[in-house]
Amino acid sequence: MVSSTSLIFMVFTAVVTTLGPIIAAIVFYRKQKYYIGSVFTGAAVFFLFQIVLRIPILQLVLPRMEWYRHMVENSLWGYALFLGFTAGLFEEVGRYLAFTTILKKRLDWKNAVAFGIGHGGIESILLVGFTYISNLMVSVMINSGMYDSMIAQYPQQEDALMQVKNTLVETPSYMYLLGGAERIFAFLIHIGLSVLIMEGIRKKKGLLYLGLAILLHMVIDSPVVILSGLGADILFVEILVLIFAIIAFLYVRGQRKKENTENASVDDTDVSAL
Repeated sequence: MVSSTSLIFMVFTAVVTTLGPIIAAIVFYRKQKYYIGSVFTGAAVFFLFQIVLRIPILQLVLPRMEWYRHMVENSLWGYALFLGFTAGLFEEVGRYLAFTTILKKRLDWKNAVAFGIGHGGIESILLVGFTYISNLMVSVMINSGMYDSMIAQYPQQEDALMQVKNTLVETPSYMYLLGGAERIFAFLIHIGLSVLIMEGIRKKKGLLYLGLAILLHMVIDSPVVILSGLGADILFVEILVLIFAIIAFLYVRGQRKKENTENASVDDTDVSAL
């Protein structure tokens, strides 16, 4: 049986990772009236650069190469840095291209945040939300006895089906809660990186800020892979991600205040000129 606590936490994470980004986009629009295309552009960039390009390369192309297999098997640090770098390269280049083309006339705080909501939101929905909805459905089947009946009907797949059941039953309940918490942290980080790229382009230092964003992305992702590979406590790993999320939140808030101050100064100058 999957515990009631596990089911509650699965529901929480499923809601946070699927409905959460949609609610965030709606609430933010009501407050800021951003260009709605910014959200969809952010989502499209993630889908194209991660789902269509990077992930298939990592899963289908690189495993055929000896150097990559050797790195995966023998160098945790090298593998972690590689994953962090490629994640940063693909996603930040995608952000950069979006803000220099589609959104080149929308270089402001609210549209950068909206882009981050779309970018982080589609990642949350596709990579975590759908998985948790599936886990929840299977867990209900396990508790109702339907899953055992299905195993009996497909004896040739018994080992695989039992592995799924055992994983859902034996996983500590708090792990299902951490899945949702981690997505919230990642969501904030995506918004922060989107604002960073936009700010760099607006200052006409786009390539410099692009390099910084790729580096920061690697610094955020790589330690998580290393710590997980070394068997570090998952709570410690999530605390690290939380710290990065707090830094991103403070940066985004600071950039909003800075933009408001700059706009106020421009308005005062215009009034003085009258």
